Order: sequence, then structure tokens, then C-alpha cells
Amino acid sequence: MWKRILFVNLILAVAVAGGIGLGAIELSQRYSTTLIAGDTSGERARTWEFTERDGFRLSEFHFEVGDRLRLTVGEADVGIGHCADGAVWAVVIPREEGKLVSPTAQGPEAVAHVWLRFHPREISKLFPPDTVSTPGATNLSFRMRAIANAKMRSSWQANGKALISEPKDVTVDADIKAGPRRFFMVDRQAGKAEYVAAFEKRVVKEAPAITAELAAKAFDQLWEAFDREYAMFVLRPEVDWLGLREQYRPRALSSKTTEELVRVCAEMLRPLRDLHVWLSVAGNDVPVFNRERIANANPAAFRSILGDLQKNGPLPWAVTPDKIGFVAIYGWNGNGVVARFDEVLEKMRDVGGLVLDVRLNGGGSEDLAKEVAGRFVKKEFVYGYSQFRNGPNHTNLTQRYERAVKPRGEWGFEKPVVLLIGQKCMSSSESFVAMMSGATNVIIMGDHTCGSSGNPRIVQLPLEMTVSVPRWIDYLPDGTALDERGFRPSVVFTPGSAAFQGERDELLSAALERLRRSSRSGSSNGK
Repeated sequence: MWKRILFVNLILAVAVAGGIGLGAIELSQRYSTTLIAGDTSGERARTWEFTERDGFRLSEFHFEVGDRLRLTVGEADVGIGHCADGAVWAVVIPREEGKLVSPTAQGPEAVAHVWLRFHPREISKLFPPDTVSTPGATNLSFRMRAIANAKMRSSWQANGKALISEPKDVTVDADIKAGPRRFFMVDRQAGKAEYVAAFEKRVVKEAPAITAELAAKAFDQLWEAFDREYAMFVLRPEVDWLGLREQYRPRALSSKTTEELVRVCAEMLRPLRDLHVWLSVAGNDVPVFNRERIANANPAAFRSILGDLQKNGPLPWAVTPDKIGFVAIYGWNGNGVVARFDEVLEKMRDVGGLVLDVRLNGGGSEDLAKEVAGRFVKKEFVYGYSQFRNGPNHTNLTQRYERAVKPRGEWGFEKPVVLLIGQKCMSSSESFVAMMSGATNVIIMGDHTCGSSGNPRIVQLPLEMTVSVPRWIDYLPDGTALDERGFRPSVVFTPGSAAFQGERDELLSAALERLRRSSRSGSSNGK
């Protein structure tokens, strides 16, 4: 037996000495990709994800660009953000000291953490397999996500989603322990590292240090805010809110860091299953609850389907050669939305019909949505009802208040309209769908909407924490609660497996064909 043990130990020693790297991980296999070039089209920006399973241990990390940039890190943890097309970012947090040498400082600078953006196929060049192993430190996943959320909007992104850089391009973005942020746009093919000084003072804000007293205050104020104000306990009869306090308060008070406390609070809030409950610390968002919502739109296909696609701010629009109009509205944010929509609608006076697309609209201001819907309704229409908490008991609710939309503008659009909706359509955008159901010339087509509304109040808590408390129950025109149900289309579209791939958006194509048939038949309402 001892001979066998010696033999195995000898193999291990030879393997390590020879650099074989037992337990090494090939990240290009873990995060495989078929992409060979960059893709910076905002219409194809990728949604990324990151979990504790995406954390690894590094024996070392090195990155150099001639004499312009040298980054050296010893043992470290790395988190990998990825999309369906592979890895798109990494956060490296040194366990040992990391050093950055560049012309921006007279000597080496101590690194707090490094953020990298790169092409998916380059990951194993950045992190060679013999330097990568598991497990990484799972207690760093919160911090890594906070860094990613803070830095994602600095390069190769569209609305927080990942664009794909060219393989030669890398973003190296390091926060220095002494304070400044060092941001470089690297062209490895040309051997260039361009420094962007604009980010120097925009470091990732760390969560403040915790104390038992502050932990108790933050937890209690959060729990009490929901106990007093949260409206939808009546829709969650299975939730024992007092029991959750008894379960989670001891864990909250024993938290060693603010990050740990926030994770405990998020876990307590999760049974509410409410997409309008948001939690943050030091300005960084903390995941609370999510549910899968399938997208039924492909903006990358709009141009090939519609022809000459135009943009008026965030409102893509087009008129097809056979005079069918198209307008997409991606959000109800900013005072200019209504004015831009009115400008586009003026160009639609002579079309035979209109496709109005809110499939990817996540909400915003319901008042702005009401202004746009007013261009289509012919008379005042009650599109929903609101009910608020108004007492100490979870069942204390006001009467249901009507919400109505009225006609607006010098003229209303009376040609046939197909309104496209889907599961990504949420909150005030769902109210917009309800408003449009009162227009006699509108047919609603697609998939059900998200089913989430809240009219939340943002509560400021100790330790630079915030939480949103939804204060109403939203009801559809028929009196049904919107929550977890959504608005149902009058024409359900069931897509095939490839309905939204490549240059295909079969729901949009079906809507256009429906309006063309309506135009040929001379129908006045498109139904």
C-alpha cells in the first residue's frame, strides 16, 4: 500500500512541477461561444447573468500592453459574467497584493479590484487553464455583482446589456486602493492602451461598515415599512410576515458585514414574489426576486422586415412600402417621449394601419403612457382601479379608485391598430395596454404581459440601504388583480422554436399581414 501512495505522490509532484495544473479549468469550455467577431449593435445587446457558480480561484493574473500597462496579481478570486454567447466580463479581486504600473502614476499602485470586458473567445487567453481552479470564495459574489452593476455601463454596453467587442479590444478598469479609478481601452493588436481620465473619480462605492445597532435599525425599519404599508399581503395569504421576522432577525443581527445583512433582507423579502420590491446598498442593486419572462420580440430583425427603419430618440419607427406604419416604444421615461411620439404619429396620417410595439417596454411613468393612449381612444375610458393600504392590519385597504384615460390631441388615429405585447411588458406599460383596450380600432396581439405593478415608495434605511415598498393593488378594467396574471391578448400568438432568431420576428410579420388583409378587405377596425 505504501508503495502505491508513494507512486501517486510522485505523479502529483511531477504534474505540479511540470505545470500540468491538476484541477485546472478551461473557461472557454465552461463558457463556450461560436462568435468570432464583435457585435456592437444595440438591437442585439445580450442579457448577462452571474451566480455563485461563476466564481473561481486564480493562482495568478497578469496583463501587459508593452510599456503602457502592466497588471500583476497574485492569488485571487475571479467572477465571470456570461450570456448565451459566452463570457463577456470578469471581476478579479486579489487575495494577495495586486499592482498596476502605468504612465498615470509615478510608481506601482495597489489594486482593490479589476474589471475586464472582452470578446467571449478570449477568456482562456486572459485566464489560462493552469491558473484557474475551484472553488472561488462564495462570500465575494455579492461584491462582484455590485462591481459589475456599477461598471457595466462604462464600456461595450447598451442599457446595461452586453455588446460584443472585437477580439482585439479589452477594457481594463481597476479601482486603486488609494482612491482613483484607472480605466484603459486596450487594442492588443496595435499594442495600445488608451487611458480615459473621465472615470478617475467614479470608483465603486463600498458598503459602509456594520455595527450590531445599525443592523438592528436597518432590519427593523425595513420590516416595519412593509408591515405598515405593503398592500399585497391580501394576495399572499401564505406569507407569515411576523414569522419571517422571527426567522430572519437573529441572522440579520449576527451579520458580520453589511453585504451579509442585505442578503438576509433579500432572502426575507423573496416570498413576496414581487418584482416591484427593490433593494440596494451604497447605490448598488441587490437581487431580491425574479421570474423567467420570455421575450417575444427581435429588434435585430426590424430593418429586414420593415425596410427603412428610422429613429426618433428611443422610438424606432417605419412606414413599409405598402403603407403600414410601425412604432416601437421601449419605455415611459423622460418628458420628451410624448412629443417624439406625436411627431412620429404625424408621419402616419396616410398609412393603412399601424403596428404599435410595447413588447419590451418595462414601464415608467403612467401619466406619459396615458398621453400616448389619448391619441387612440375616442372617449373617456376606465382602464383600471387602484386600492391602497390605509391601516395597521394587512387587510386594511381603501376602496377601489378608478383610473381613466381621455382623448388627447387635435386628431385621433382611427385606422386599424395592432398592439404587440408580451411577458417583458411590465408595470406602467401594462396600464398602457389596458388603456388601449378601450380603443375600438385596436386589436391586442402576442403573449400575456408580466403581471406586476406597485406604485412603490422608496424607503431610506441605515447603512446606505434602500428598499421599495409597493403600496397599491392594481386591477384590470374587468376588476381582476393584475399581479401575477397580466393583461391577456385578444389574439394569442404561439411562436415556433425559431420565431425570433436571426432576421425573423414572426409576431411582427403576422401583425403586418393582418393589417394588410384588413386593408385589402376594407375593414374599418382591423379585427
